[in-house]
Amino acid sequence: MTNRTFKTGESRDQASLLPARIEDYVGPDNPVRAIESFVRVLDLAKLGFRHADRKAEEVGQPPYDPADLLKLYLYGYINQIRSSRRLEREAGRNLELIWLLRNLKPGYRTIGNFRKENWAALKAANRSFVLLMRELGLVGGSVVAIDGSFFHGDASKASIFTRKRLADQIIKLDQEIEAYGKCLEDNDAAEAKKPGKDGPDGGGGGGGDIGAKIAALLAKRLRAQGDLARLEENGETQLSLTDPDARLLVKSGQGVAGYNVQTAVDDKHKLIVASEVVNDSSDVGQLHAMAMAAKEALEVGALQALADEGYYSSRELKACEDDGITPYVPVPEGNARLEKQGRFALKDFNYDGATDTYRCPAGQPLHPMKSRQKNTSGRIEIRYAARGAICRTCPLKVQCLSSNAGLPDDRSLGA
Repeated sequence: MTNRTFKTGESRDQASLLPARIEDYVGPDNPVRAIESFVRVLDLAKLGFRHADRKAEEVGQPPYDPADLLKLYLYGYINQIRSSRRLEREAGRNLELIWLLRNLKPGYRTIGNFRKENWAALKAANRSFVLLMRELGLVGGSVVAIDGSFFHGDASKASIFTRKRLADQIIKLDQEIEAYGKCLEDNDAAEAKKPGKDGPDGGGGGGGDIGAKIAALLAKRLRAQGDLARLEENGETQLSLTDPDARLLVKSGQGVAGYNVQTAVDDKHKLIVASEVVNDSSDVGQLHAMAMAAKEALEVGALQALADEGYYSSRELKACEDDGITPYVPVPEGNARLEKQGRFALKDFNYDGATDTYRCPAGQPLHPMKSRQKNTSGRIEIRYAARGAICRTCPLKVQCLSSNAGLPDDRSLGA
């Protein structure tokens, strides 16, 4: 018996019924032909795919060619089929996949293990695709927009415990245990008063049932205490029982049990050039990492990165500038908090670039202060102020300054 390098599929030119050849299953402009062409030119061994460098003389049952499994993975990605079991079913009935895999039918475990064992190689293949798009002129490579989206994980909100939730659960369990303990004491006292009874259990008053419930509550409390201790030991804030990496994420009043998927999109044809999955609901610390991932994927020396105010962090902005990335992120105005206090926000102050001054709601100019302040990331900040004598007599003073703001003789705090 001749050893084979990989499992081999059927020839697409082999005559058959309906249609006569597998080659006739898909048209010349079908997207699966692009998948076929792309995977064919990849150096899978260099990208790190397992079994890609397997030799024909190796013995044992041949595995599936990683090229075929990569085609299946890319087809599922394009057609939003993430389940390994669904991909297994599609491989046996979907004409496009029958053509793409040459009638191979890998099982769901094989598909799942391929994704798990080749995660780094899959990311390298995605990077190769971005470079191909750049060669074809489909990627600008100079401006990217970064944003995050919540994706549901394989978990429910009830299966994720925070430290506070575990602590509250322990308190509630303690109260229930104390209540059941008091119930046992009351049963014992009642049984002791009955004539002809030797003990609290002699009358079958349900004490055994209460004891079992107390034991169950104690076991549940022990588990909750252990989970809380594990969170404190690992420095984590949440524990997911079904999907270990999922977290309870909340943004703008909306909460999901899942992940925060970060994406960087090129501005030319809105193609995703970099992505990452995190389990932090805040986008504040993601700007530099995502911009760098996009820059490396595009292989450019300089890049402009756009993001909303949720990404604003002076530390992240400084890190981007140090790595040749020009970030454009609006400064959070904090309007909601100030408006609740009945005060003006930054949006109420108009900047004049020609004179380098701000104009306050009362129409008075705010000039840049001579002193400069360095924030925690090392960035130099400029503060603008009006004269204290003007602010002291301004009818809008209450709406502009906090009650404890000091007003020196020559200036007041402003924008």
